[in-house]
Amino acid sequence: MKARLCLVFAAAAVAACSSQPDATTPGVTGGTSAGGQSATAGISGTGTAGSSAGSTPGGSASAGSGGEGGNLAQVGGTGGAAGTGGGPSGGAGGSGGSSLTMGTQADPGTDGDGTFDQPPPYNLAPESQVLAQGAPKGMVSGPFIHTQTGTYTGWSQWKFTYYVYVPAQYKPDHAAALMIFNDGYLYAGINALTDSRFNAPMVFDNLMFEGSMPTTIAVFIFPGTNDGHQVGGGDGGRSTQYDTPNDQYGKFLREEFLPTEILNKYNIVSDPDGWAMAGHSSGGIASIIAGYYHPDRWHKMLTASPSFPNKGGKFPDQFTMDQMPKPLRIYHLSGTMDLNGFKAANDKAAMIFAEQKYHYRYRPGQDQHYPPKAAMADFANALRWLWRGYKTP
Repeated sequence: MKARLCLVFAAAAVAACSSQPDATTPGVTGGTSAGGQSATAGISGTGTAGSSAGSTPGGSASAGSGGEGGNLAQVGGTGGAAGTGGGPSGGAGGSGGSSLTMGTQADPGTDGDGTFDQPPPYNLAPESQVLAQGAPKGMVSGPFIHTQTGTYTGWSQWKFTYYVYVPAQYKPDHAAALMIFNDGYLYAGINALTDSRFNAPMVFDNLMFEGSMPTTIAVFIFPGTNDGHQVGGGDGGRSTQYDTPNDQYGKFLREEFLPTEILNKYNIVSDPDGWAMAGHSSGGIASIIAGYYHPDRWHKMLTASPSFPNKGGKFPDQFTMDQMPKPLRIYHLSGTMDLNGFKAANDKAAMIFAEQKYHYRYRPGQDQHYPPKAAMADFANALRWLWRGYKTP
């Protein structure tokens, strides 16, 4: 029997906002050596001094336009900083300058890869309970509402509630990594709204302070509903969005939601090594499916009890269809008291990931499906493994 998560917001607690408070528009000072002038996404600059990065989504760079082009923005012209585009298209980089919009992924090695049992007890780690002495505290803002405008066929006017976490270390002139949390109410630390205790903002504060994570902005997005308030029940939209084994949810995020709500407000790295997605149950399989169909955008997935027995049962077997493994890094877990079929499907997924030589980490245990105590207990260590070797500009 599939668990149903239902959340009704108190009007006073979550008066929906149609727009965010003032936020610094992303823009990176680029072209420290001779380079191009300011360039809007997809338009190469031709001046003689580097200036600010374009932030409008879309477009591709032409040869010599300043680095790897793509669908976010490019910086400078010939001799300018490398471009920020993260899409599949783009021209050759110009000479001179350095990228301030692309992070670097050092080889994380295979330490921590594989299957590792996770026996009980499942106690919360200190990182999710107490802010380390001296650690600066990031800020969570929201709730905000995004109204879907047509990425899903026949789904116009569906509303998505979301919150945004910005770490204290974020500086608008340095691009941050990005992590999307599906079923965001489970992770955002809003304890009045859920009995989940991932407390992601506090864990992020602690791990960034200790240097185990890059500077990372988090987006906690809820499943879309007719009114944006009720989660996991009623209209059945959550399963349609999360479990359907196609490219649509990832497409919605990358082409509609993120450009409209996040990328035009914050300076986000363009490389897919700096983009992650997380989720529990259907939110977990949504992360894996999005990474599978959009490997040029997301490379990192952190999941708990992902619902591999989804519509059509297409995953995890789909991973065996590829001649080469996709550049994905996947964390998942399941327990002996999980929903019927979930543990066996996650066991099978781990075997496939191993055979296909993926960077994966699987934590089989004895936990139930919800609340995901094993996942909450291992959350900080999972993030350490997921982000190992990655540095923002």
